[in-house]
Amino acid sequence: MDVIDLQTTLRLADQKRNAQQWREAIELYRQLQEQLAGHAALHHNLALCLLGAGELTEALAQADLALAHQPGLWQAAVVKARALTAQGQAVEAARLLEGQQHAHPERGELALELATIALHEECNARRAHELVQPWLASPAHAVDAQLTDLMASLYDRDEAAESAQAVNDRAVAFARAHLERGMASKLFGTTPPAARAHRVRKRVGLLSPLFSCSPVYFFCSGAFSLLSADFDFYFFNRGRRSDWATQELRGLAAKWFDVPDLTAEALDDFVRQHALDVLLDLGGWMDPIGLKAISTKPAKRMYKWVGGQSLTTGLRAFDGFITDAEQTPAGYERWFTEPLLRLPQGYISYTPPSYLPAPQPAPEHAHVLGIIANPVKVSQPFLSGLLHTLRERAQGGLPLELHFIDKRYHHPQLLARIRAALQPAMATLGHQVQLKFILPDSHQAYLAAVAGLSEMLDTHPYTGGLTTMEALSLGVRCSSEAGTLFCERHTHAHVNFLRSPGERRKRARPIKPGAVRRSLVPVDCPRANHVALAQALAQLFRYGSLKGLTA
Repeated sequence: MDVIDLQTTLRLADQKRNAQQWREAIELYRQLQEQLAGHAALHHNLALCLLGAGELTEALAQADLALAHQPGLWQAAVVKARALTAQGQAVEAARLLEGQQHAHPERGELALELATIALHEECNARRAHELVQPWLASPAHAVDAQLTDLMASLYDRDEAAESAQAVNDRAVAFARAHLERGMASKLFGTTPPAARAHRVRKRVGLLSPLFSCSPVYFFCSGAFSLLSADFDFYFFNRGRRSDWATQELRGLAAKWFDVPDLTAEALDDFVRQHALDVLLDLGGWMDPIGLKAISTKPAKRMYKWVGGQSLTTGLRAFDGFITDAEQTPAGYERWFTEPLLRLPQGYISYTPPSYLPAPQPAPEHAHVLGIIANPVKVSQPFLSGLLHTLRERAQGGLPLELHFIDKRYHHPQLLARIRAALQPAMATLGHQVQLKFILPDSHQAYLAAVAGLSEMLDTHPYTGGLTTMEALSLGVRCSSEAGTLFCERHTHAHVNFLRSPGERRKRARPIKPGAVRRSLVPVDCPRANHVALAQALAQLFRYGSLKGLTA
């Protein structure tokens, strides 16, 4: 290549990289490397594209080459840290970023990357909050910093200093400032309205990064499997993970589109092209780019349902927020920008995996308390209240075991945080309590560990969701507090949709050691009733109303 050809190729490669067209960019950068060996910026750009394409080992190699040629290239350190984290080496990633941050304290990108690791790997929401504080008003970093801070507040906050109302107000303000793009004046897709009106089957779009072994599968697939006979489901997959649940959902799709790298504007246009009658958002706050894309309302009707459904989206484009009377009691409308659509039979139905173990007899050797939620939900207020809970359970006469169950408990900072918070309780109760951290290597192993509990202790302020339903299905009882925000009421709502009030009271009684247990989610209870949920959704898809539905 001559100089002009090199410049042209570099310009095209950068365009492909900026458009997140990773494969095309990779090929062009490799061509350039043949001509410009040892160029740190080329190694970095190639590493970034390889990371986007999911080629982690090669991305690490290219990032290392970039840093070898230019040790101060902090951008390459960020790419390397992301690749390390994706390979399960978050401790090494954090160490690398901390070194770069010491050398480049002016780079907010490094603090934000560390905050992401703190929130999702160390599971320390308060540390994430501290890391983003200097950047909340920075023109270049405010959006990412404010979003991280908002999510951290959902998981762990001083509720005396920051109320649920304050968090909710922040979410709405963030959405208005950074997600809402204005309602579009364009038609909903290229199909003329008259042609859409004569379709025999409604076209229902599903948008999510969670089409895998996740709450979206376990809470929605039972109804989707029934509805797929009458509706055409268009899946817009924003995630990269693929597993057995992904394959089952693919089997329900009339169309399946993998769109993890589209910008908000491109995703909006792509969804709009398919002339959807209904669009279900199943990503919520876990996919802010998705929310930004659909804030223009690219479908005739739009509803928010499971998936990042922690609180209001703050958007005004939705025709409804699918919920029930326990998740959002009467009067909760003021907490939402969306109209509340309370399904009378409950807003989800649980589909257990084929490998769900049978309920086990209650442990006889000890009263085994389990904390099974995502460790980021193990907040400071929750840990502070554990001493009272442990003292109360110790009165039963059996030794106590406190099990923390999640593969993320391998992280030394997470272990140190929990041990430090529990030190007063352990010192008070001494030999009466045995503390265990259990790291299951699969979902099946996790469920087996949960089956061996006497009782699940629910976290707060952010409560268990799917984990609660799994424990109940294994016959393990749950104790919880009902908070205010949507994510603070999951366990309360699940338990209160189990049969009648009398049955619930009976199930709240202490269980005897060694007692035979059965599932607390029988097939005829509302939280397992796929037919009733499918009927409610079908009415909503067809008519945009729940009028006339009863439990």
